Amino acid sequence: MTFDLVLPGGERLTGDKAVVVLGPNGSGKTRQSRSISSPDGAAIEVINALRNTRVTPEVPVMAMQTALQQFEQGKATARHNHWDLSGEFDAMLARMLGEHSSVAIDFVRRFRDSPATAGSPGETTLGKVEQLWKEVFPGRSLFWSDWRPMVRNVSTGAEMTYSGNQMSDGEKAALFLMARVFSAAPGAIIVDEPETHLHSLLAVRLWNAIEAARPDIRFVYVTHDLTFALSRQQATYVLASPTAGLRVIGVDTELPGDVSEALLGSASLSFYASRVVFCEGDASSHDEPFYNAWFNGPDTVVRPVAGYERVLRCVEALRSSGVASALEAVGVIDGDYHAQAFRDALPAGVYMLKVHEIESLFSLPEIVDAVRGHLEMDPLDRISYKQKLQSSVNDDQRRKITIERWKQRLEPSLEGLVSSVTQKQGNIDEIVQQFPDIFDHTKWQFSPESILLEEQKRVDDALLAKADINDVLAVVPGKQMLPLAAQACGINADKYVNLIINTLGRTGTPTALAVELENALKAQLPTRRSVIAGVLPPS
Repeated sequence: MTFDLVLPGGERLTGDKAVVVLGPNGSGKTRQSRSISSPDGAAIEVINALRNTRVTPEVPVMAMQTALQQFEQGKATARHNHWDLSGEFDAMLARMLGEHSSVAIDFVRRFRDSPATAGSPGETTLGKVEQLWKEVFPGRSLFWSDWRPMVRNVSTGAEMTYSGNQMSDGEKAALFLMARVFSAAPGAIIVDEPETHLHSLLAVRLWNAIEAARPDIRFVYVTHDLTFALSRQQATYVLASPTAGLRVIGVDTELPGDVSEALLGSASLSFYASRVVFCEGDASSHDEPFYNAWFNGPDTVVRPVAGYERVLRCVEALRSSGVASALEAVGVIDGDYHAQAFRDALPAGVYMLKVHEIESLFSLPEIVDAVRGHLEMDPLDRISYKQKLQSSVNDDQRRKITIERWKQRLEPSLEGLVSSVTQKQGNIDEIVQQFPDIFDHTKWQFSPESILLEEQKRVDDALLAKADINDVLAVVPGKQMLPLAAQACGINADKYVNLIINTLGRTGTPTALAVELENALKAQLPTRRSVIAGVLPPS
């Protein structure tokens, strides 16, 4: 059912699809969402984030009109006092049971008078809740015994029955939400933190089922859970800001889910950050803690998004989508096996490390020397250190590195050849006949043989005695270099990395080690916006 909504600033949201209000803690999303209205002034129900879902062992017996009055009073109090725990659950259950009993009594009376014309009992809120419960919780049925809510669970094999007050927090939350929604009139409902007490998958399944059961209601979800936010189909996304209020943001539905999540997450933080840094890595890598330490000011948010392709996509999407126009989008990717042509073609705002990967940064001789000084060791013998790094590369690794570098250079040209086939005229058989000519490498404008020999020379040169150590760190993967760097400082790799990250991330007056580390890294990384006196960002 179409139900238009109006944001506090006057922006009108037409249609019947869900609206998702996003924002981190402190963004004012709960308070501001209470001011969302309908153009004709129709009432909009609100389900509080702070909701008392305690199920009483026995629902209090009361007249249905009394239960309804208490239920409405509880809802009104919850709407105006969103900071308090809502207390309408008991009255709501009592109203449901009263309605169900009234319908049952009426049916029994009709049946006694004329079984042939009695018909069926009418639908009730309680009946709808019980039916939806079976859909959301397969193998578990909700029923009532002597005014006590009960659950019968057969999902584990043996039947188990327990009372409502013994339900899990998720079951209680689901019962509360189902009952609230089925008790509501057609229109709109604002649901604050719809995922509270629910597993992420259960939250999606529950609200999918509720939305399907109540197509006459337009749902407004207030959340900071990005997974749940993106689960709402064809939703309108609204960003909450304590200064700019509520505003609609556009998210390209064609973007991969993880890119959309990164964009929404970045946008929701934009009221206090002015820069978002997308980097490679995941929860198990060094990337996020290191970049959080490097960009440790309140103006920058770091978001790891796995591989370099995702970094590029996120930077491009954030810049073009307009979801957070005040945010500067920055990407940092590893040097990896990428060719110079790849580096030269990177879009503005994306930085590629001059070394192979993040572990290579930890292996820079300047970093090792700084740590040795902090540990009161003699200055690093850089020639000996370089020789150790070079000698760690055996012949098989040398070959693999060469092949990987060759592959990275060759793939764009090969993709161009394959793409050229789509421009060929004729049927499939005629195109196949052209393959020997198309894929005759002697006629190509690039030479796979020459490129392979060039990369072999690049790798060999980096491993010569006269090579610059930066060439070694650019060519050889850093993961095998890191233990050697830590060893040069007499500590293990974990302790070495933690010392560097903790030192960079520490606020307040910088230590001598912090200054040395920053001086060593500032030419390798995007601007830190440092507060360390005397340390200038790279130009």
